[in-house]
Amino acid sequence: MKSVADMAANAMGVESEYLELEGLQEDENMKLFHHHAYSGRDPHDFVDLKFIGEELAKKLGGCPLVTKFVSGYLQSNMSFQCWNSFLHEGLVHFKGSEDDVMETLRLSYYGLPAEVQICFRYCSIFLQDYEFKKKDLVLMWMGSGLISQDGNKLRRIEDTGEQILAELTRKSFFEMKFKVVQYSQRKEEYYIMHDLMHELAKYVSSGECTTIIDPSMLQTENDSIRHLRIAFSDKLSTEEVKEITRFRNLRTIIIDGPGLIDKDMLRVLEKSIEKSKSLRLLRSNLENTFHLPKLADLKHLRYVYLHRISLEGMCGLVKLYHLLLVDCLNDSRGEPRPRQVTYFGNIDRLRYVNYGARGIGEFPVGRLTCLQDLHNYCIQGSKGNKISDIKNLRTLRELEVFSLENVESLEEADNAKLSEKQYLNSLSLMWSACANAENGKDDLILDHLEPHASIRNLKISGYCGARLPLWIENLRVKNLVSLELATCIYWEQLPSLGELECLKKLWLECLPSLQQIGQSSQPSNISCIDSYLPPHLDTLIVRRCKELKQLPILPPSLIHMEISKVGLTKFPRIGNQHGESIETRPSKLQFVSVEECESLTLLEGSLLLQIHYIRTINVLCISDCKELESAPLFDEMGDLRELNISNCPKLRVSSEIQGMILSTSLKNLIIKQSGDLGNFLMTSLYGLANLSELVLENCPGLQSLPSADVCRSLKSLKFLEIIGCENLLSFGGLSTLRSLISLKISSCSNLTAPHESGSAGDAAADVSSLQIDYLDIDLPSVLSIQPLSSLCHTKGLVIGGGRQMESLPEQWLLQNHKELQSLKVLSASSLECLPPRMRELRALNSLLLSGAAKLRSLPDLPSSLQWLHVMGCCPELETQIRVKDSPEWNKICHIPKVHIAAAKPVQSHPHIFHGGYYFMYGKECSEQTIYGQSNQ
Repeated sequence: MKSVADMAANAMGVESEYLELEGLQEDENMKLFHHHAYSGRDPHDFVDLKFIGEELAKKLGGCPLVTKFVSGYLQSNMSFQCWNSFLHEGLVHFKGSEDDVMETLRLSYYGLPAEVQICFRYCSIFLQDYEFKKKDLVLMWMGSGLISQDGNKLRRIEDTGEQILAELTRKSFFEMKFKVVQYSQRKEEYYIMHDLMHELAKYVSSGECTTIIDPSMLQTENDSIRHLRIAFSDKLSTEEVKEITRFRNLRTIIIDGPGLIDKDMLRVLEKSIEKSKSLRLLRSNLENTFHLPKLADLKHLRYVYLHRISLEGMCGLVKLYHLLLVDCLNDSRGEPRPRQVTYFGNIDRLRYVNYGARGIGEFPVGRLTCLQDLHNYCIQGSKGNKISDIKNLRTLRELEVFSLENVESLEEADNAKLSEKQYLNSLSLMWSACANAENGKDDLILDHLEPHASIRNLKISGYCGARLPLWIENLRVKNLVSLELATCIYWEQLPSLGELECLKKLWLECLPSLQQIGQSSQPSNISCIDSYLPPHLDTLIVRRCKELKQLPILPPSLIHMEISKVGLTKFPRIGNQHGESIETRPSKLQFVSVEECESLTLLEGSLLLQIHYIRTINVLCISDCKELESAPLFDEMGDLRELNISNCPKLRVSSEIQGMILSTSLKNLIIKQSGDLGNFLMTSLYGLANLSELVLENCPGLQSLPSADVCRSLKSLKFLEIIGCENLLSFGGLSTLRSLISLKISSCSNLTAPHESGSAGDAAADVSSLQIDYLDIDLPSVLSIQPLSSLCHTKGLVIGGGRQMESLPEQWLLQNHKELQSLKVLSASSLECLPPRMRELRALNSLLLSGAAKLRSLPDLPSSLQWLHVMGCCPELETQIRVKDSPEWNKICHIPKVHIAAAKPVQSHPHIFHGGYYFMYGKECSEQTIYGQSNQ
């Protein structure tokens, strides 16, 4: 039997003898037990449980996972009899082994209500560590028929599902985590299962739920399987997929796999689906178009999620009375909308619908009174859908409306009854294109689209009116948590919104006429509330507001701020309302980005000089602020992890911060064309043991990289780029960077003579990726400089702009012959030949040459080569290679994938690298010769 340490070692992929895992101390374990067992209750109200609880905590032996589960299980029955029984019966043989832990977890599982148990078992069909989104998981539970309403029509079935998930999370069957969605900066919660929980789910769901990942499983699984996930791979054949039909009680089919499967496999899969007459849920991420001509026979289907469905399949969908969710793209291929699509409007049980390229806007919605989300709803005016059609959709939680310019009257806007939709949580109102406001019509229309006061998330986009709606101006939506205003081109002023105390996120995008937010600051000792942004705001994003010269005072609650293409002449500061000292509220600020603020010159009085707040910044990015002269107080940013200062050519470091010390937590440092900042930062690198990436671009004052002592202290530096530093003469202590794996050198034209650095023959440790770009010198001169001349473990070499390079550095290539896997030479206009000993590069599997117009012949190439790409070679070489059994053909016939193309004049043909693959844009190839694995 395995111990807890054995299980942890197995999960981490190490031997248990190297992992010493101690349990919690007795007092710590007792605190953890109390926290979960009493769950906010007063322990003094349960005096009779005090001693039995201590015995339980001791018995669990300090394993935090088991303690959380047991205490969570006991929390649901706070009686002495229950706790005593669990101690003397459930834990009588508990010794901390894997079997003991699993038995204890099973006891906790069997203590769950039956409906909660089945929802937990269902999750076993997903991979370990799968990230469940709350809404997706609850809807799958609903779709598979796992949740009942028990006759309670006043309670949403979604609420029941969320309560089940909350109970599973509270009792540690799930763990809730958060991640930030990069574009929207919205925190998104997700749920994962601990690996032991996943094992438990698989154990208790045996014979009911399974995932097919291997053909043999189709033979061994029990016929009683109800919930099936198929992970498509090359191992599955059509005959094996037919075996699915023996699972006659299937309620769930979830299909995961590659983007596409072949037509024969798809046809067999469709027939298997159509024979599953008890099916409730069908979900697939395959990109194939599903036809499913007999879909209408699956009378019990409630949930259909397909990437694409044919018109034939769609016609079957609209006949399924029990449907709760439909999410499909149609495959109409530009054909007119079929008449049958309107029948979706008759399935009055539908709660979630997204169909076709324009979503739900393709069919009437007036009868869908159960609808919870309405996205992509397109107003068509007299020709079709109207805003008034949603008046009876009183249960809506999310509403997204497009083409509001087609609303024909104020009466129609009133009839939408938005103010009566008390459950509406998120509302997006969007105009398709900005035109001149017609007699103030847009202003009046928006006034009459006032939502219920409980609205939490609001977006207005493309609005053509000259003023804000009155319900925002008068702050009648006081419960707003998120407000996004975009492409409203005529607004000149916004209120500061300071009275919206719930507002956490404010996003202003493309408001070209906006000049002011709130009231202007007045020379007075009393500050007006309008000069402040909301007191609990944590995210502020302002982009493309060229006329906005100043922002209101920011609240201390701010976490994330992005300012881009804004006409600021003065950067904002943080301040407390009501005259509070700034020291009374701790800083939460973590992310600050300032881009393309061309009128910004100084940071005087701004938050970037407020020591109390900048100490918590993790990420600071200032780019393309070409008039900015003063720098922030970098040395006060103790938590800084990423610093990016780019294209601020007038930036000058004041005497106050000369000799500054950068934070030892710094991981990424990027300095590009930013005055004398690069020189000063180079003196502050010593001891940055966490620094992983360093980029220096266009730093004219840089003559040498840091010394050996400084480089030796950069213990984590893996990625180094030096670009356009024309006065760089020496690599300094580069050879002492023992963690360096990627080095890029570009346009450093004074690196022409060898410079000794470190011990003779001392090379930077295992630089696996080397890129040398646009050097107006011979490549061998660069590769003769230490430590580059001593590299012998390089796996990838990229040479860009080698216009004067007639041949490749044969000796350097040969000393890397055991490791070199990828060689790419770009713009090789002078390259006449490849080294004759290329065949000795026995690890090489990819060779790319572009612009090699003088290359007339290839040498013998290594047998390891898998990819050969020669773009822009001379026509004679391309012609010779096409002749089977010619000398040139024989040199490449063993290579599985070959692309040879002769040069053809074009205006531009940029070369782009992405993820290790080469993409070529433009028509520079007159003809291509591509050899597949058969070389035909």
